[in-house]
Amino acid sequence: MHKELKSIKSEKIIDGIKWWESKRWVFNLLVGLSGVLGIVKGIYVAAENIFVISDIFGIILLGIIANIFYSSGILVEIFDNYYFNNKLKMERFRVIFLILGCLLCCIYAYLSTYFYYNLSFQW
Repeated sequence: MHKELKSIKSEKIIDGIKWWESKRWVFNLLVGLSGVLGIVKGIYVAAENIFVISDIFGIILLGIIANIFYSSGILVEIFDNYYFNNKLKMERFRVIFLILGCLLCCIYAYLSTYFYYNLSFQW
């Protein structure tokens, strides 16, 4: 009986990881497009600012941080399944977490890149 419970728990954890990982490319695409839109709009508005090679490090850092926050959705489900025996039933909130997290990261990517190019002359 104990092995069956452990097997069921492992399957739920694997299913949660598969669900989140299958959506990661959409998340990365939307956040990336938001950042590119912010860069293009920011450079267009502030003509004296240009894109330089060192800006790529900031873009990579933004992508890494966004993916770390994305992984928190997976971790919440794993903790619920493993430590709380799925008492919180966090898989019910997957879509809500995905949409809210994606929207917040897209807004942050757009605004941070837009204001970086638009307000950088004031520093």
